[in-house]
Amino acid sequence: MFRNQGSRASIACPFAAIVTALAISSAAASASPPPAGGSQITPVTPLREVVYKVSFTRRLEVASETFGGQVQNVQLTAAAQAPAFNESKDASTDSGTVTVDIMEVGDLALGIRVAERWTGSTPSGTYLGNVASDGSLNFNDGGQMNECTRAILEYFGTEVMAGQPANTGVAWSRTAKGQGADVTTTYSVGDIVGAIANIHEESTVSSKSVAAIDTRVTTDVQYKPAVLAPVSGKIILHARQSGTSSVTNVTTVANFERVSDTRDSSP
Repeated sequence: MFRNQGSRASIACPFAAIVTALAISSAAASASPPPAGGSQITPVTPLREVVYKVSFTRRLEVASETFGGQVQNVQLTAAAQAPAFNESKDASTDSGTVTVDIMEVGDLALGIRVAERWTGSTPSGTYLGNVASDGSLNFNDGGQMNECTRAILEYFGTEVMAGQPANTGVAWSRTAKGQGADVTTTYSVGDIVGAIANIHEESTVSSKSVAAIDTRVTTDVQYKPAVLAPVSGKIILHARQSGTSSVTNVTTVANFERVSDTRDSSP
């Protein structure tokens, strides 16, 4: 099995909890062994390299309840409650590239090296792991891998469409259970345009602990079945967490587009 060969600085943002839940659940769903005999010897040159340009914008809103007791109005001899909420907002955006190197091919999984390179403040990193035939990911990235990268890697699974043909109206689903959260995902194929199948994906992340956030993810992917790779996609993520004294909302919009593929020169 490939092991994580890089690291990224910890991100102090609730989004890390979302991705961690997805990572744990995805790994739990994948029972695939390491590819090609379990050797850790990695070829210097990848069997295939695919590069994507990626971008995202994330908004974080936190409303915190503040109760300072009661304020006595001397003139009216009445008590008034302190203001209920303080609100804070934050936004971030970044762009860069994701390079997917297929290093080994096994019967049940692909051994992959993936590199994220960001132009802004988002930490970059390189990770080794595998993608099971159903698209489940097994990467020891500590929840740091970007949502774009996860969406891209899923569609390198050789059986990501669950054995279904790439025909309009085809649908399937998948459930992954993890310690931090359960993830239920439904897929449906829309229009077929030339060699591209438009796949719509809806995921619901149900949190089991304070370390994860209930999340709904909508993904639209342009997938090319003939080469087993996504061409482009858009991810919209809505996450919400309610505590005893605060409410946190995270909204992320991310996009990716293939710019090169050593096994496919066509768009």
